[in-house]
Amino acid sequence: MTEVIGVKYEENDLVSYVLPNQAYEKDDIVVVRLRKGNRLAQVVQVNQDLDEQVLPAQIDKVLGLARQQDLERHQANQIFAQDNMSVVKDMIANRQLDMKLVNIAFPLDRSHVFISFTAEHRVDFRQLLKDLAAYFRARIELRQINTRDEAKIFGGLGPCGRPLCCSSFLGDFPPVSIKMVKNQGLSLNTGKTTGLCGRLLCCLSFEDDFYKEAKRKFPDYGSPVETAEGKGTVAGMDV
Repeated sequence: MTEVIGVKYEENDLVSYVLPNQAYEKDDIVVVRLRKGNRLAQVVQVNQDLDEQVLPAQIDKVLGLARQQDLERHQANQIFAQDNMSVVKDMIANRQLDMKLVNIAFPLDRSHVFISFTAEHRVDFRQLLKDLAAYFRARIELRQINTRDEAKIFGGLGPCGRPLCCSSFLGDFPPVSIKMVKNQGLSLNTGKTTGLCGRLLCCLSFEDDFYKEAKRKFPDYGSPVETAEGKGTVAGMDV
């Protein structure tokens, strides 16, 4: 067993396990030593012991709680990233690349630049890498993410009127399939089964077990039934 804490970095909502050097509380801001520079992270899971089999081979370490100078440097990096979003977008446009810039992040010392983007197809960004390295004078890491990751980063309101599940409480994305839509008697043609990301709603998976159990116990719509008051069919409605 290994003692770890769960943290999240600013550019995504995925939980990463790191080695603590003391006991931490939820929402603490800590400095994590990475191979690509020290970064700030928020504690989302306090100290716990996990089996080595569920942990990565190499685990990053916490250096300690973030100091005021770390927080100020992190804020300056965020401002620097926002100021350069338009510059990077212009570089992408000049290279005529079919990709959409999502996020720019830095370690505290700005020795690396982490750039997230979305693209429908594979992108040859070798020349763009040279442009970025010459401009930032740092190592560049380009990471292609999907539309679900993009929605998680930017957030928004779902068709239910509440904040998106992925950006508010979901950790990993649950598997969602067309079979779940059919289990719940929904139609794919109405557009009510897709989220802001353009993919099937994550919440379709929340009640899937209930609908599968209901299908085993109760007759389908239109099935003949016989009650004390006579024969008939199970009535349903299109959604």
